[in-house]
Amino acid sequence: MLSVKRLNLDSSWLIDFDSKSFVVDPWLIGSEIDGFKWLNEAWHIKDPVKIKDLPDFKFLMVSQNYEDHCHIETLKNISEKKPIIATDLAYKKIKKQFPSRSITLLEENKKIKFEGLTFISLRPDKILDPIYYAVVIINQNNEAIFYAPHGFVLSKEQLALIKNLDISLLITTFTHFQIPKIMGGDVNPGMDNVYELYNQLSPRNTINTHDEEKKAKGLVSALAKIEYPDYDTIESDNNINFIRIDNYSKTKIK
Repeated sequence: MLSVKRLNLDSSWLIDFDSKSFVVDPWLIGSEIDGFKWLNEAWHIKDPVKIKDLPDFKFLMVSQNYEDHCHIETLKNISEKKPIIATDLAYKKIKKQFPSRSITLLEENKKIKFEGLTFISLRPDKILDPIYYAVVIINQNNEAIFYAPHGFVLSKEQLALIKNLDISLLITTFTHFQIPKIMGGDVNPGMDNVYELYNQLSPRNTINTHDEEKKAKGLVSALAKIEYPDYDTIESDNNINFIRIDNYSKTKIK
């Protein structure tokens, strides 16, 4: 069984996969700041699910070290009894902030068993920031979720690593968010990358993430060129098995 529930309209999720319930990239209070307020500060337009109203869950997964995924103030307000699994850069950030918490490192390109599921962290072929990871989550039946909130370009080696998986769900951004190359270039690569991933992975379903039209101020928002998806067109074409979720209801995935 697989179900998902948005916790905000950006990229925070509650996922229930084979009765293993976990929270992904929680940013549920306040603003998020990238480095400095003058550089970028953003706020949700629609209030997220309140931490006190979260359904019961087993653990947290953090996919990126950036604050709209790894939101320290939110993590401070979630019980320390909840273990965390995180990709490399997020792991280092969280470990520094919470040295006594139970945190498991998602080593790159390795199968890590955690809380009854298997995780694979995929790192892009880049040396310098920004580095945006994808995470593959696998159950005992070899069914998998491919989570890439900033899109992803798979290498031949990474494709070989996941080629035998049955991808139940692709969760990725549909937005094209571009800033000057010196600041990061294509932060979100847009629909071209969605189609590329869909053709490579052949998922049974596709859901968009990290596409919230947030309130923002600072240099990044002043320079950004943003193309948001046309959900009506994507939904009517239905050539990527798109499931539209624009509220906080629990959605079962077949």
